[in-house]
Amino acid sequence: MNLRYQKGAQAVEFALILPFVVLIMFAILDFGIIVYNKAIITNASREAARRGIILSAAAWDANVIKQVACNYAKDSLITVSSGTRTATCTGTADPTITVTPVIAPAFNTPVTVDITYAVTGFSLGTWWSLGTGPTAVGSALTLTASTQMNHE
Repeated sequence: MNLRYQKGAQAVEFALILPFVVLIMFAILDFGIIVYNKAIITNASREAARRGIILSAAAWDANVIKQVACNYAKDSLITVSSGTRTATCTGTADPTITVTPVIAPAFNTPVTVDITYAVTGFSLGTWWSLGTGPTAVGSALTLTASTQMNHE
């Protein structure tokens, strides 16, 4: 074959492959954000549960335990959504924190801290939404973490 008929073949191949390479790069970023955020909310629930079970001079308060989880998570979570964040984790881009029981537990009674956080993907969740509803491609992925420890 004559080489003059092959001019530009690399450019065409590059143009065909580039969208897939970019998609794979953004999928890797999305996966990394999801794994990182899952680790943050898991550690936040552990820290809050630990605060809830230890014996201290201060009175037992579920709001203080929630604030421990909030303080751990609020500055560390990665989000690409346009929601708001607050110091008390009541914003639209904040995790939802639930402490059970809401009153002081008896000795050896479990204290449970549940955290849920909606992660919108870096690529599929913000650039284009392919469908509608909570389980459609492009919807927020809800991460959950729960820690249960017995009160000391």
